[in-house]
Amino acid sequence: MSRILTTIALFGGALLPMFMDVSSSHLFNDLWDAHARAHLVWMLATNTLLFFLGMYYLWVQGNELFPALISLCILVGYQISGITMPLYGGVFLGEGGVEPMPLGVPINIWHFSGMLILQLIAFALILRK
Repeated sequence: MSRILTTIALFGGALLPMFMDVSSSHLFNDLWDAHARAHLVWMLATNTLLFFLGMYYLWVQGNELFPALISLCILVGYQISGITMPLYGGVFLGEGGVEPMPLGVPINIWHFSGMLILQLIAFALILRK
């Protein structure tokens, strides 16, 4: 069960953003600074590579702990970016972006928090073994 949960969390935290952010709301948003776009591509490429590394270790090598730690790094990193937004003037939804807000909360918060909960459950299952 922990392998499946880690796979879902890695996919949702590392690979799915590649498909969502290569769009007019993020990478091709005319209101974004060119340097910010470079950082986005860097983040997306790094997270995609980490996804494939995690999948290799999880499903080929049979190592559950290392991919879970990779996933936690990505997902906790998102939480850190959100918590520290007041320090650097960040926002969850930038100009020109359109994003659903269930119950008034940006969908990204729901998504990445859900992925973090899944990964924490998987991590607990791994540690119990």
